[in-house]
Amino acid sequence: MKNHSSKKELMLLPILLVVIVMCVAGHFLLQANFQDSSQLRFEMLNKFTKLYDDFDPTRTDDAIPLPADQDYYYTSFEASYRSDQRKKVSYRVNPSFGQFFNGNKYSLETSLTLRLQPYFSGSIQMNYDKIDLPDPYPDASIWLIGPKLDITFTKNMFWSTFFQYSTQRENFSINTRFQWRVAPLSDLFLVYNDNYATDVFGPRFRSLNLKFTYWLNI
Repeated sequence: MKNHSSKKELMLLPILLVVIVMCVAGHFLLQANFQDSSQLRFEMLNKFTKLYDDFDPTRTDDAIPLPADQDYYYTSFEASYRSDQRKKVSYRVNPSFGQFFNGNKYSLETSLTLRLQPYFSGSIQMNYDKIDLPDPYPDASIWLIGPKLDITFTKNMFWSTFFQYSTQRENFSINTRFQWRVAPLSDLFLVYNDNYATDVFGPRFRSLNLKFTYWLNI
């Protein structure tokens, strides 16, 4: 029991040092690294932003932007937990809240990952931002969702696909790439991109690209 307690005290020493240093700098950070490689963080951020041009952080059509030549000081608080990344299933959770320009913002970032080494890796990331600004400026609830798939067929053939849905941009996109390593540092890539407008769900643009790189050792 004594040895176990001593180990815990030694692990806390660098945490205390980080807290003291960051507080002096006006930025509070508390981080704990656990033996299973998981991590827990608490953070307070003091930010300053000067707008040189009119700016709408919500990107709302026909909305009244924040005026130029204004200074903004705001404070936010964040927490995050990252599980053991060595396991087949891992996750990350990152909530935050605080001031945002002349209003407030509440955010949540999450990700979930599945690894079946050495053949498959899949993940999904979801971000949510709730922006509340005083009248007459706009409010917004913004979602960003991005699944990703990686497949390894052989040591020389790989396939990667990424999807993304954004409510702010009203866009759904697909990016898929096939890679064949024909020789060391020499690859053939076949990439397909597709983008759709989600308000009317119509195609915006598509592209199919072929790229070949070859290493010449002269």
